[in-house]
Amino acid sequence: MKNLLTTKQIRSKYDPDTVLKDINLTYEKNIEKLRSCISHKNSPIHNYNTVQQLSFLEVDSNNHYHNHLINDLISTLKDSAYFMVLSKKDRLNTTQKMRAFYSGLLKNYLDRINIIIQDPELLVPKQFNDPIPKHKGISIVFDILTIIKKDLESEYEYRKNLPRAGHLTGLQIAMGKFFTSLKTIGFTQKDQITIVQNLFNTFNVDWKEGDRDNIKISLQKPALDYHNKTKKDIQDISNYHFPKSISDSLISSMLEQAIIFKKRIRRF
Repeated sequence: MKNLLTTKQIRSKYDPDTVLKDINLTYEKNIEKLRSCISHKNSPIHNYNTVQQLSFLEVDSNNHYHNHLINDLISTLKDSAYFMVLSKKDRLNTTQKMRAFYSGLLKNYLDRINIIIQDPELLVPKQFNDPIPKHKGISIVFDILTIIKKDLESEYEYRKNLPRAGHLTGLQIAMGKFFTSLKTIGFTQKDQITIVQNLFNTFNVDWKEGDRDNIKISLQKPALDYHNKTKKDIQDISNYHFPKSISDSLISSMLEQAIIFKKRIRRF
């Protein structure tokens, strides 16, 4: 058997926890900065929160909606805030490091599962002219691992076809939900680009090419492509064929875990 690293050893090799902790700290440190930028009096957000001819009682309701809108947008910028404070070089290094970690983790998981399911005599060693009853517990385990393997292989193919990481890749992936939220609110294309420009100016993002056309082509479009692809693949998880040996409650748990896994492994 090949010498496979444990998850702990892979984590120690790439040290992803430092990045994940820094993301949380950067977000907490800059949350008010994000709020100030998005809610600034010249921000286009104000074009989308005013209901015409408000009654006296509706004013508080509109203010509540406005604050809720801002808070929702800020919550989608957790990873983005981290990448916005990094230099081009550090953004690229971070993306490469985290992709290497998750790719290593993915390959390790696949290798481990293959070792198990490729042994049909696991816990049921054959003996000449001495049949042994089928081990129902192991059969269920094999069924579960086969489903997990299918999902892991899907992720492996996804990562194999990813474009080469660049200094904007981290922002592209991180800002997908933000752009989607702006679109859902009803932001025009012009206002979407304006609010991103405001954020980049506020955080002094290291990207001199960040004019309106470049934001649309080099940031917005790839961000939406990443986000929509992941959203579609998550929806497709529910279409998996599950053997009858797996109970409904176990299927529900497996679907939930598969979604969590997909979101985490595609974060960078």
